Parts: sequence; C-alpha cells; structure tokens
Amino acid sequence: MKAQKVLIHCGDVRDNDLASYAQKIVQRMTNNANFTDPQPDLVTLQAAISVYTAALIAAKDSTKENTASKNAARLVVENYLGTLGTYVNQNSGADLVKLDSSGFALSRLPAPIGILPAPTLIVRYGNNPGEVYFEIGYIPQATEYLVLYSTTPAPADDAEWYFTLFSSTKGTLSHLKSGTKYVFKVTATSPEANKMNTYNFSNPVEKFVP
Repeated sequence: MKAQKVLIHCGDVRDNDLASYAQKIVQRMTNNANFTDPQPDLVTLQAAISVYTAALIAAKDSTKENTASKNAARLVVENYLGTLGTYVNQNSGADLVKLDSSGFALSRLPAPIGILPAPTLIVRYGNNPGEVYFEIGYIPQATEYLVLYSTTPAPADDAEWYFTLFSSTKGTLSHLKSGTKYVFKVTATSPEANKMNTYNFSNPVEKFVP
C-alpha cells in the first residue's frame, strides 16, 4: 500500500494563506523531538516568512514592482518548504504521527475502487464481413473493459472464451468467422477485480455475424 507523506509542493496555496501555513509549520516543528535538525533551519524559514508577509502587504497597491517582489518572496518560501518537507519525509520513517506533528499537509491515500457494477453492452454489425461494433455503458473508475466472446453454444468456463480489452467504451472486433452466431459479454475492470479475478458481467448478447 502506498504510504502517506507530507506534501512538499504548495503552489496551489493562495497567497494570503501561504504565510499562515508556513508559520504553522514553524510553530509545530520548533522543539519537535521528531525532527531535531530541520533543513533548512527554522530561523531561516521564519525570516523568509517575514519577508514574504511584508511583500504581500506591499503588493496590495498592485504596482508591478511590488507584485514582482511578492512573487519572488513567495518562491523563496515555497522552495524552503519543499526542502523542509523532503527532510520531514526522509526522517519520519513513514510514521503518520511524526508526519502529522510537522504541521505539513498530508497526502491522501487512494481509496480502493472495488468490484465495479456490470456495464451494458450493445453489439452492432460492423462495416465489413466478420466484424462487429461495440458500445459499452460507461462505468466510472473503470480502468478498462474486458469483452469476452465465443461461438454458440458458449463454454461454461469463462476462461475458455476469447477475450479482448478496450480502453474506451466503443470499439470494433474483427476477424470473426462469417456466417456464425457469437455470444458477447463485457465487464469493467479495476485493480481489485483483477487481483481477485472477480467481475460483474453484462447480460450476454447473441449476434449472428455476417
């Protein structure tokens, strides 16, 4: 499972929120026994926060010079936070308590997708002999769509069917045997479904392939 880490990039933090965010980190890491040798040191970061705060106030008059100074001061704070966040990640041992004690925002763990519901399946004739066209009902979070197909009567074991994978909800299957009835079904795949080899398939669709 992917471990949580502190977020070392803060480019999406608003100007007015960056100073308070950085100040919280300084406060939480001061005399923090989990991080005894922060890099950069907290005095250096605090000085950069003070410069940025002053530049932020001055930039309210919207002159080009003051805005440029604010942006430059912000970049210094961002770079220091990035370096400090890297230090925190390297010295936390992936310990969530230690990570949280730093004051940094934490990354989110991806939620498991699970076994997805069965999609719908429409099968139409293609433009050429031995060809069919698929329209698969969209399933959010699906990684791919697994189409199984077989001549009729189809085997009871899915492993004995032919299969193809589609990355989109529409596709064409060629090189089928003309003048033969086939049966088709489709499922939406996910990492969990693939690992467990458990799927919810659509209702089978029989089609005579010209």
